Amino acid sequence: MRVTVLKEIPEDPDLSAAWNTLVLAMENPEVFFTYQWALAASRGFQNHLSTLLFLVYDFDQLAGLVALAIDPRAPRAAFFLTSSTADYCDIVSTPENRRAVVLALLEEFKKLGLSDLVLANVPANSATLQELPGVAGSQRFYVTSRTAYNCGVIHMGGEKQRETLLRSLAGKSREKRALKRLTDLGSIKVIHLTEPEQIGASLESIVSAQISRFLASNRVSPLVGPERRAFLQQLSDLLSQSGWLKISQLEIDGRPVAWNYGFRFGGSWFWYLPTFEMEYAHVSPGSCLLRLLVEEGAKDSSLQWMDLGLGDESYKDRYANEMRETRYVRLSRGFPRHVLSVGRQMVSTTAARFPELGEKLRQARASYGTVATRVRETGLAATARYSARRVVRSIASQDEVLLFEAPDAPADDPSTTQLIPLTREHLVEGSILNAEDPPTLRYLMRCAGRLAQPGASGFLLQDETGRPIHFLWIDNYDGFRLAEIEHNLEPSSSNAAMIFDCWTPAAERGRGHYAAAIHQAASQLRQEGRPAWIFSGATNAASLHGILKAGFQYRFSMLRRTQLGRSIVTRLETTAAV
Repeated sequence: MRVTVLKEIPEDPDLSAAWNTLVLAMENPEVFFTYQWALAASRGFQNHLSTLLFLVYDFDQLAGLVALAIDPRAPRAAFFLTSSTADYCDIVSTPENRRAVVLALLEEFKKLGLSDLVLANVPANSATLQELPGVAGSQRFYVTSRTAYNCGVIHMGGEKQRETLLRSLAGKSREKRALKRLTDLGSIKVIHLTEPEQIGASLESIVSAQISRFLASNRVSPLVGPERRAFLQQLSDLLSQSGWLKISQLEIDGRPVAWNYGFRFGGSWFWYLPTFEMEYAHVSPGSCLLRLLVEEGAKDSSLQWMDLGLGDESYKDRYANEMRETRYVRLSRGFPRHVLSVGRQMVSTTAARFPELGEKLRQARASYGTVATRVRETGLAATARYSARRVVRSIASQDEVLLFEAPDAPADDPSTTQLIPLTREHLVEGSILNAEDPPTLRYLMRCAGRLAQPGASGFLLQDETGRPIHFLWIDNYDGFRLAEIEHNLEPSSSNAAMIFDCWTPAAERGRGHYAAAIHQAASQLRQEGRPAWIFSGATNAASLHGILKAGFQYRFSMLRRTQLGRSIVTRLETTAAV
């Protein structure tokens, strides 16, 4: 066998044809193994990963290939190029050639001076897993392997099995109720988008809905990162041209409310990237879409199975009649590296067997990450001082919150910015613009949770180009809880309003957006006949400066003294801080 190593996926129709011919001859043909998927991943992540394509030839015939990648931060370890995007990954070759291809790969791997090879999400019935132990041992690689995921699959079977599946669907009471609630809203219809010219607008809606859904569940979608969106765009173009992309769109009276960014390949229909509009969450549009697709698939004799993919969402269990296991395999050169790999696997296995221990380990890792981030950002000495202050505060502390009221006739605002009501679309845009700003992403997740609840109203300050540059919230003054001192304000005026939880993304700080935003908020509240209030910690100099710059006037402060867990809150009419 002869091996050629390329540092990119070339745009070569002949290679594409030979590559995909091998994929279709595999024991588990998957769209994730195709040339198109690898090319999309190579293009999408080119700024963060280095591609290594191993082409294995038997004389002049392509016998197999492996698309790997290297993260520059760990230059001696390689992994599947598609591992962060594909539900299944594997070495591409016919089953009978797999041993020779794996052997050629490992020999070339050693020549390149690489130490670790990570093969994630390999199907458990892959010939790779059968051949790997023997070949790896002969090349002096140590191997660790564990279960990665169990993926639900709906096997369609023959005519009788399909009839049974349809009867089962008709009898699922939960799905019937969800579909009834959906049809009460209007006429429902599922359409399938497969042509390149149909994809653009639908892809934008999918990305927006997915980011919004993640924020509402206190998570950050991978799609906020530009490389993941670039990958999806490339994948859409390449797969639609090949006829393998199938975006299913559920509409109510012509309005799209749920989608599945899916694929039809080799007898399979894949449930890959489902999402829905958050405002319809109460009628479960995603689950309804899956039910309708399963019904459609059961009536399609050309379809062998529907693959529900990675993820242990409970709704999948109500449909799947088979499971597909994937394996996580790590090959290491050198016993010390192998010991580290075994140790990590033991910790992972133990955490899975004992959920409480796993949760404690995750908490410990999160705490370590927080400390490491603080050390990296502020230095070891500052982190030590911060920790010492926290210890002291646990024994005795004093916190003061200053409250300010806007004047009856606030001055005109000469800025070109505009304060508008906050929507989920704004949160999506803010997430994309601040993908590398974790504190802002955490703030936006908090905003998403508030938008789903009645009560406080969110607002956004836009610059002249429409970009979000500051966020704030407004709630009733009476009974407002000052979280900083855990105290509820006494009633003042039945229609008074409190401005709170203001936030400027890191990239926009130092430009006066905070003062401009709260000034405009106060002006709008006064136009509604509502006194405007705001507060700040007494030691927050930047916040106090912005409040005074916006024209707010100090009224009083609330002082909390805590000693040995006992707190007393006192109202002060004057303070030396202002």
